[in-house]
Amino acid sequence: MTLGWMAAFATSLVLQATGLSKQVASLDTQRDPARLEAAAVAIASSGNAEAIDKLAKHLRQQAFLGRLDPGQHGESDRDRLLHIFRALADHPNAATEALCVALARNAEFTSMPERLNLLLNALAAVRPMSKEAAAIFRETSRSGYLEVNGPLLARNTSPVALKVLEELFSDESLRTEQRVDMAHRSLLPLRTTPAIVSMCGRVTGSPLVSRQVRAAIAETLFDYQARKWFGVARNQPTPPEWKSANEPARNALRSLGKTLLSQSDVAANLRTAILNTLAQLEVEGNDEVQQ
Repeated sequence: MTLGWMAAFATSLVLQATGLSKQVASLDTQRDPARLEAAAVAIASSGNAEAIDKLAKHLRQQAFLGRLDPGQHGESDRDRLLHIFRALADHPNAATEALCVALARNAEFTSMPERLNLLLNALAAVRPMSKEAAAIFRETSRSGYLEVNGPLLARNTSPVALKVLEELFSDESLRTEQRVDMAHRSLLPLRTTPAIVSMCGRVTGSPLVSRQVRAAIAETLFDYQARKWFGVARNQPTPPEWKSANEPARNALRSLGKTLLSQSDVAANLRTAILNTLAQLEVEGNDEVQQ
């Protein structure tokens, strides 16, 4: 590197730091909601732990939330908050996790339950999931957010996240129909992910889990039924093609399929679907070898 380039780079860093400092300062003083949002989004995207910590402190204050989203006609407008949490989700790190964990415990922030949807999405973006984050997903899943959390935990795919998801599928105190829907929505887009398939094997292999939940997990992996599960809803989950499955995924699916076929309570139509899928996986595996 030339001295000139190094000097320019150092100047750029100084300017960035100066700009970020101004954004942090504006959290206290800015009254214009759009400019306040822009400052908060810049901080959320910055990766600067100190600045993100200061943003967290402001998000815990009702006065700041009121300046950010004054609302219209007496109703709260969460769009600006949505943009901030989208930036946090797009730039996950230890600081964004700490922000989410702190806010999840804050009564001012959670006074509007819909804010938790934004928070949980940003928290799940941090990989691997920490024990602190896992505790929040356990708690919120049992207080109205089960169907929100299922897909988030599955997409995270880290061991702690999948342990929580496995616990939720196995928890017979939770409504069966909710766990069935959670299986369809959370597992389908990831049916060729080896860690997901392994987790499904543990749940479907447990006689303590209701038959309906075990069947829902099995059919999600082996018997895609879009109209039955999702109707004509837009933006419904879709499965990856079998040809996208790598060898570890195919092996995991083969093993799980054979185990399911050995279980006496698997319905005939599901058995047929499993056999068809296993045959298709063999074809895809052979095609890969030939290539």
